[in-house]
Amino acid sequence: MSGDLMREYERTRYVVLDDRGIGRAAVGIGETSDDIDAILADYGSSAGVFITAWNPRSVPVDQDANDEANDRLEADLDERGSVILPHIGVGYDPEWEPEHGFFALDLAEADAIELAVTHGQNAVVVVERGRPARLVVTPVMDA
Repeated sequence: MSGDLMREYERTRYVVLDDRGIGRAAVGIGETSDDIDAILADYGSSAGVFITAWNPRSVPVDQDANDEANDRLEADLDERGSVILPHIGVGYDPEWEPEHGFFALDLAEADAIELAVTHGQNAVVVVERGRPARLVVTPVMDA
């Protein structure tokens, strides 16, 4: 992965949205968040994964393609029985539009990586209650 792209992932804010689309809790890579921990506790979950299907391989595509990709990811998450909350990733670079996705509760890291690869994603962000958010790079990054 290029250093520039890694820096962008590390400077992104990962925001859980409420049902009105308003930011409820945010975290960055290497940070902990009491608000994220509270969401996990509310659902009786120990961890969550920020995952999206937008902009595969970090190459921007149009809104319709992104929405269709996220619909497929949502169906895949539903098949696995994951409780999902909406999220956006807000990058540091103002030229990059926020990416919509899901905060999937108690989705196993291996399953998250598998889904990310299926949807052409370079990485996911894993948050375990009380621990710093971790960027987990997928094999897509090396392809």
